[in-house]
Amino acid sequence: MQTISYRMPLSDQAELLVWFVTERGAVISYSVVLVARHQQAWHTIRVYDNAHGHNEFHRHTLAGGKQPAKPFLSGDFGEAMRAARAEVLAGYEKMVEAWRS
Repeated sequence: MQTISYRMPLSDQAELLVWFVTERGAVISYSVVLVARHQQAWHTIRVYDNAHGHNEFHRHTLAGGKQPAKPFLSGDFGEAMRAARAEVLAGYEKMVEAWRS
């Protein structure tokens, strides 16, 4: 097994955190997390993962915190991880704005 993690700055106020484990080249566990800076601290905006054995995501809000999980792209964990990363890269500004409101 191999564990890989990295941080990708998206702006001076947002970052993408990616962590995954592979076995024989296949992703077996992952998390893709969007965080944003607010009042001198980093806050979780959105989390995509397979912590419960299936692909799901959680929205977070400034006022309400972590929201209930919703399914995300059933099937292959590697495909879901890459899709989650692409979704955050394409829409992180809107995701952060939704978190604030």
